[in-house]
Amino acid sequence: VKLQVRMAFTNHFHTSKHSLEYFCTAASGVKEFPEFVGVATVDKDFVGSCSMIIHRKEPKHNVIKKFFEENSKEMRMYFLECQDNERFYTSKHVLQQHSGCEWDDETGETKSFNQYAYDGEDFLKLDLLKHEWTALTEKALATKLTWENNKVVLKHSEDFYSIQCPVWLRKYMTVGREYLQRAVLPSVSLLQRSNSSLVSCHATGFFPDMVDLFWMKDGEEFHEDVEKGEILPNNDETFQMSIYLNTSSLPPKDWKKFSCVFQSFRNKKNITISLDKTKIRTNKATYVKNTESYLFFLIDKCFHLILPSPLSVKGVWSPNMLTPDWKEWLL
Repeated sequence: VKLQVRMAFTNHFHTSKHSLEYFCTAASGVKEFPEFVGVATVDKDFVGSCSMIIHRKEPKHNVIKKFFEENSKEMRMYFLECQDNERFYTSKHVLQQHSGCEWDDETGETKSFNQYAYDGEDFLKLDLLKHEWTALTEKALATKLTWENNKVVLKHSEDFYSIQCPVWLRKYMTVGREYLQRAVLPSVSLLQRSNSSLVSCHATGFFPDMVDLFWMKDGEEFHEDVEKGEILPNNDETFQMSIYLNTSSLPPKDWKKFSCVFQSFRNKKNITISLDKTKIRTNKATYVKNTESYLFFLIDKCFHLILPSPLSVKGVWSPNMLTPDWKEWLL
């Protein structure tokens, strides 16, 4: 069994909704894969992780570190829970868990969930209204009956996800609101490897990933001869994105009609850069710098194929995420 995973970032345009999520993966018989990996996120932002290889990973940001220091008992609970999970997840093959809760700070509405996948297929889901486990496949029926017979564990799961999880989420949002809801604008530049290559409008250093990048002609969105790249992570927890325009048949007099627009949905700000040959970076130094940055990204992705980040259980990173210019440069 080969497991490939990547972090799935979801565009939340309504910042009133927040989430606390836990992602756990257990495996046996999978070469060079830890028997257990657990990751916690708040609003899709990494908070902490533990595994049977790397144990605990300390948070990078001061606001999270400060919260951990001021809530040592709570963090101790997380550590013990991680150890318990390491002992619990010893089944054969690959078992994945996605659990947590959501909270709308405008309506006060909360939603909790706890579900499992087994060998890449949906397996069990906790139904908090019916106080039972729902088997998502016939293979899960035996496990459903076994888990429901343990009333203490079932009650613990219900209490944790319906009561404790929302309480913690509200607490985390109060402490880390400024950090979690930060908005960072990128630097936007035009890149071109050679005169015959596509012109790339490249935005890097933005956060969060609730953005769009597009070409405009005469003030309207332009989609002909355009290739749009994926939103990719940088190594400083910001993001980058590129969109490509084929200018090979574009008359020089028409260049001034085009512009590239970066749009941030969180702070509702745009950055516009005109298509101007004098603004295009084509020198060798730029090429080397960008290539090194992307190679770092590739190395980082290779690492996460072995030690997965938070994800939807069936998410897969593939070479198709490479943008046209990168494919050409890396050949």
